[in-house]
Amino acid sequence: MNDITTLITESIINSQHCQRNWDLNKTIPQEDLETLALSVSQCPSKQNIAYYKCHFITNRLVIENIYNNTDGFTVTYTPRVTQTNSQTLANLLVAFEDIPITPRLLNGKVRNDQSLWLQQDETTVPEALKRDKEMAIGIASGYLNLTANMLGYSTGFCACFDPTTIGNILGIENKILLLLGVGFKNASVERRQHQIDQNFLYPAFVKQPIDVSFVK
Repeated sequence: MNDITTLITESIINSQHCQRNWDLNKTIPQEDLETLALSVSQCPSKQNIAYYKCHFITNRLVIENIYNNTDGFTVTYTPRVTQTNSQTLANLLVAFEDIPITPRLLNGKVRNDQSLWLQQDETTVPEALKRDKEMAIGIASGYLNLTANMLGYSTGFCACFDPTTIGNILGIENKILLLLGVGFKNASVERRQHQIDQNFLYPAFVKQPIDVSFVK
């Protein structure tokens, strides 16, 4: 493999793993922040509709407040014991904000059949538009995840939180649907070790095989 193929391959594999601890003595350069922002703002979405907003958070007080509201990782079910998600304590925490699907979002333009139906009946959002929003956020977060790893950072997704609570922390009316921690891994410890509770090691799960066929 050439150097570019090797970089991409390694980044794909690395981006699959959730980094749980960080070296907070380092700072992500502004140039890299702008590249990461480009990855979430210029990726594909159906008819190029802006279904979401992104918040790039480096304020440690805000990040820690969000982290304190991620106590949703189940350790045991009987009795039920949970743990916080320390991937959110990264050097950079990116929050994906839900943008309500309304005619205003579409700027009054008919971009597809579903947007026409929405303008005719604002009370009923077509299921296809809901699907397109979920797809757009999935694509954007995937772009961000891979781009970050290609730049040499580690990453960790988090969805263990109350969307409204996190929105309130950020001072916005809309819900937060997804979080992604991006930063410098703590190279001195196992990636699954909790950032604060160093006696806790998150479990790991082997990636289930996904069939890929080549039709020629």
